[in-house]
Amino acid sequence: MLTEISLLLLVVGLAQALVLSAFLFLPPQVRLQSNRLLALVLFSVAAGFGELLLYGAGISFRYPGLAYTGTVLSLLQLPALALYCQALMYREFTLRPVHALHLLPFITGVVLFFSVYFPLPGAEQLRILKAQDMPGMPVSLPLALLYHGVFIVWLGYILSRLHTWRRGLCHISSAGSGLQMRWLSVLLAGYIALWLVSIICCLVFYLLRLTDKTAWVLLAAGIAGFVFINTLLVGALRQSSTFAGLTREDAELLASVGTPATTASPAPEAGQLDKLRQLMQSTRPFLDARLSLSQLARLSGCTPHELSSLINNGFGQNFASFISEYRIAFAKELLARPGNTDTILEVMYACGFNSKSVFNTAFKKDTGMTPTEYRRQQKTPGNHE
Repeated sequence: MLTEISLLLLVVGLAQALVLSAFLFLPPQVRLQSNRLLALVLFSVAAGFGELLLYGAGISFRYPGLAYTGTVLSLLQLPALALYCQALMYREFTLRPVHALHLLPFITGVVLFFSVYFPLPGAEQLRILKAQDMPGMPVSLPLALLYHGVFIVWLGYILSRLHTWRRGLCHISSAGSGLQMRWLSVLLAGYIALWLVSIICCLVFYLLRLTDKTAWVLLAAGIAGFVFINTLLVGALRQSSTFAGLTREDAELLASVGTPATTASPAPEAGQLDKLRQLMQSTRPFLDARLSLSQLARLSGCTPHELSSLINNGFGQNFASFISEYRIAFAKELLARPGNTDTILEVMYACGFNSKSVFNTAFKKDTGMTPTEYRRQQKTPGNHE
């Protein structure tokens, strides 16, 4: 029964990944670089599912030459995920020859497969499969550990790059994009955790020879894969509608402004602070959901670096929190306004937010309550500001 459930989950995951991958290659989705890379991620995940499915259904034992093809193809997850993250982060991202370096694990896997396993006679391939301690893993423990290690290190590198980018984004963007990309950080961290659990299971299976317990491995892989695919898909769909990636100008600015200064900047003059406050109150540039540091700098008549220094040293804030403060103040004004029948969502958009989660988080941080609770409080007699 356990085996049947495991195989069913693998079939569902495989079909879902392949269908979604094919869908992303249809117009107009295929026009986006990020969608093409996401399709490759899903295809490589499907290949991993296929490897486990062939093993669990016994097909690999009838056609041993097919074994390990899914394992090798699944190594495409690493370059696909790395480049997919970059395509989300940078609007004008394009593939360059240097990105071929991400294919090194996959190329190494292909070389090993065709030089070590594939040339063997069918009987020898079958013997190797029967000696396999974990589905889809090499018989050699060092090679199996290396396979896991490559995934963990590569995913850690991707997560580190994404974390650095998100941390610097608050200095140049007001869109809350770093918070919106949190789902991808959580997904990658969860994926790393799964590989860490897998490497522990790998050691246990190889050392104790638990070849009769592989049904549990198939079940766990099926569940984890289903969660991974659907989390990735939902996050990707939401991301494309709220954040299109940094422009080249903002990407260059992020590389300089997003890095903490090594020397202390001079304290800004009071007149500069007053001028910026007056600009924010008179023209309300914060109502633009996509307001960036570069745009506000042009409005204030200074360079992005000067404005960033002014906000950091004069107000003790980064750019995102500075803009958020004005947006929340305007939201509170709208919510407290007598006769205002706008929904919370309409208020959110009106004050410059484009993400409900970002709006609610910022609002609760400022007031200690949700926008709904704040409106209810303002309607209570004696509580008007």
